[in-house]
Amino acid sequence: MNESTATACACGAQATEPELLKRLDEVLTGYQGKPGALIPVLQIAQGIFGYLPENVLKRIALRLNKSYSEVAGVVGFYSFFSTVPRGKHLVRVCLGTACYVRGGKQVMEACKQELGIEVGGTTADGQFTLEVGRCFGACGLAPTIMIDEDVHQRVKAPRLRELFAAYRGGTRAAPAAATGKKPAATARAAKTPGKKTRKPSTSKGSKQNSPGTSKQNSPGTSKQNSPGTSKRGAKVVAK
Repeated sequence: MNESTATACACGAQATEPELLKRLDEVLTGYQGKPGALIPVLQIAQGIFGYLPENVLKRIALRLNKSYSEVAGVVGFYSFFSTVPRGKHLVRVCLGTACYVRGGKQVMEACKQELGIEVGGTTADGQFTLEVGRCFGACGLAPTIMIDEDVHQRVKAPRLRELFAAYRGGTRAAPAAATGKKPAATARAAKTPGKKTRKPSTSKGSKQNSPGTSKQNSPGTSKQNSPGTSKRGAKVVAK
């Protein structure tokens, strides 16, 4: 980057590199001397610049009194961090075991075709960056993709164009938009009514007792009595 380069910040406003570096310096001042500051600072820095260029990593290493190799090593270890510019929207396709066997690979190929980029690439209009994800905690609703912070479940290739268009147009799509279906848990809840329970018989001598009782005893008792009663059992007297 050079001084005339304009970079979009998280709020959508444009800022030059010196302005962005000034924001970073303010962040570093607040975190300087604090234990465990590296990762939070890297996260904020990436939010400011959109990615983590070399000059930013060197600045962070210097201000936090760490070696450049340590800072670069952390950035390389976590897939969340990127040293190349990313698009406005980050698309991550889950290729964990559950998603992979349920069509995750096909969804990835469809994303590549629809966006016209490979994994790690960014669309020419700067709208989307495509990456591989590893488990978003929705294995029962696979395959899934995450766009920014939205997890879309049971994604089907034919709906991807509509899904991307919603983000490209600035209208954030609801997480259910990729399939148009209710989550499985909700669907099961709607189809499976609660268990019916029999009401205890109130008539004397009734042969049909409440669940969990024997035929010879009145409701609420059984041959094996509750703790604290004799083997013969106590008679239940209706008041």
